[in-house]
Amino acid sequence: MSTCKWFASLVLAATLIPTLTAETRCPGNVASVPFRLVNRYQIVLPVFINHAGPYDFLLDTGTETTILGPSLADELHLRTRGSVAVSGAGFHESATFAQLDLLEAGSHAVSGQEVLVYGLMNLRSVDSHIRGILGEDFLDHFDTLIDNEHKLLCLDDSGVMRAGVKGPHIALLPRSQPPDGASLPVLLILSARLSDGTPPVRLKLDSGTNAPFLYNTSGHMAPTSFGGGAVVGSGANGDEKVFSALPPQDVKIGSVSLRGVTFMTLAHPLKDDGRKEFDGLLSIDLFRRVFINHGDRYVVLEPR
Repeated sequence: MSTCKWFASLVLAATLIPTLTAETRCPGNVASVPFRLVNRYQIVLPVFINHAGPYDFLLDTGTETTILGPSLADELHLRTRGSVAVSGAGFHESATFAQLDLLEAGSHAVSGQEVLVYGLMNLRSVDSHIRGILGEDFLDHFDTLIDNEHKLLCLDDSGVMRAGVKGPHIALLPRSQPPDGASLPVLLILSARLSDGTPPVRLKLDSGTNAPFLYNTSGHMAPTSFGGGAVVGSGANGDEKVFSALPPQDVKIGSVSLRGVTFMTLAHPLKDDGRKEFDGLLSIDLFRRVFINHGDRYVVLEPR
């Protein structure tokens, strides 16, 4: 009987060893934050606020400022400190802002983080557990690796992760500074060329969008090139919008190439949607891994 138990233990050990050795880690063995996907592309991860939580937040590299839903702000008894304008594709609204004592994702924390308090109607309709959006103003404190293949977020403030990330460094475009000299988060804007021969476009890497997007297409594609049918969807504020698909494009970003990328655009573009720093969005789910060095302002892109 003891021989059978020993044999069974040996078989179990032999089965477990490959699983343990295949465990995925962040480069440099920095601590990882597992995430889950909603709608197959939206990254949701747990965060702690003022030592309370965890709360499910959407990771959105396309959002400059971290956002809390009003119900969570009420639960945390946050005091609002004023109002600020919020804009996106086809909308301009107002929100209030507040200051947190501590915002934590995994083992990494930022103190004194300012956040917007703003309704999350569209996100809450997708997943009622989402309480906010973790934006670039939190991420730009760290080297950041989004590993879509293994559903891991890696954050590093020591610099050790850089040595383990291989690939060409693609420079982020500088952003214009406000007249008052205020410090702004890094925007993940890249220069890209499309295969239709138009001038380079400025695309913002956005983990919060499910499709590549172009705003003012008249400046980059002739209107006669529009070949896609209309698609009805919702904007960030929940308002219904009609989008059109553009002809597939090969996209060149530095030495990285993406083939047959279909961009969406608003079927009825606004005359002035306020987009001056970038021409469109590039969804992060196009890539297996994306490494962002906020300090030296470059990214490493690994296509799927």
